Amino acid sequence: MAKINAKGGVKVLGGKGYIHPLTLKELEFLLTILADSKYKLEDVPKILDITKKLQSEYKLVKEHSKE
Repeated sequence: MAKINAKGGVKVLGGKGYIHPLTLKELEFLLTILADSKYKLEDVPKILDITKKLQSEYKLVKEHSKE
């Protein structure tokens, strides 16, 4: 399977291209903000959902950032 790394973070894997809008550092920053902030009780389910999605994206970007 061919893998092409282009300048700017474009990856082509198996004929499909993907450009993630955030860098690893930006994802880490957002996760840190979520972890350090205080929320109203009614916001907690939404915050947990967003955190899980960000963590999933972080893992994906980190995995595909490895050479």
